[in-house]
Amino acid sequence: MKVNLIRIIGCVWLCLWGVVPVLAQESPPSVETPVVAEQVTSAEGALGAASALTLDEIVRNGGPFLMVIIVLGFLTLILALYLFLTVTTRREAPSKLLKQIANQIRAGEVYEATKLCDGRHELMAKVLFSGLRVADQERYIIQDAMESEGERGATQLWQRVSYLNNVGAIAPLLGLLGTVWGMIGAFSAIALDNSQVKGLTMAYSVSQAMITTAAGLLLAIPALLMYYYLRGRVIKVVALVESQASEFVELIVRYQNENS
Repeated sequence: MKVNLIRIIGCVWLCLWGVVPVLAQESPPSVETPVVAEQVTSAEGALGAASALTLDEIVRNGGPFLMVIIVLGFLTLILALYLFLTVTTRREAPSKLLKQIANQIRAGEVYEATKLCDGRHELMAKVLFSGLRVADQERYIIQDAMESEGERGATQLWQRVSYLNNVGAIAPLLGLLGTVWGMIGAFSAIALDNSQVKGLTMAYSVSQAMITTAAGLLLAIPALLMYYYLRGRVIKVVALVESQASEFVELIVRYQNENS
């Protein structure tokens, strides 16, 4: 009895010893290997597509929002160059013009000085023209006329420079709007995608959506830097015009006293 029991246990043990390794070898290829192979293939395809991105593909993936940012950046570049060349003390208050007008006032040629300033686009010329037109009036009238013209000219300068500040505020918002729009499309694609690599699809789509945010920041940061730089120039121009206007008021009053 004991011998038969031992034989039965031995036979069962041998059967289990032979069947388990066979099951362990046959089960992975039939269930897990195709899934793993599909995931690897999909991952390699996604990584290959990501690594093959070119500038042209980035622009296409950015969509219409990126195109708006690119056009806005081109216009901002032109505006920044124009302001960089025009908003200067030499442009708005040329020393040669100031010396010539001062010499004419000292020589009593107020009418010639007025004609010289008429029609010029420099801020200092406009301020002097407004004061020389009323050179025969009292001091406070001359001073008020020049101050009013100076305030108008300074407002125009600030307005021209403020466009760069507006670009610096609007560009990141355009980039953020493009990102939100892209992520909406990405999540919609994920919801309708039946593949088993939705994580990779989501990461790839979100990276495309982030292109617009990066473009918006790349436009906003230089625009704000240029705005702060030109703001310092405007402050210098306004300060110079104010000091020169005060000197010319004294010069005109002196001319009145000499001819009274």
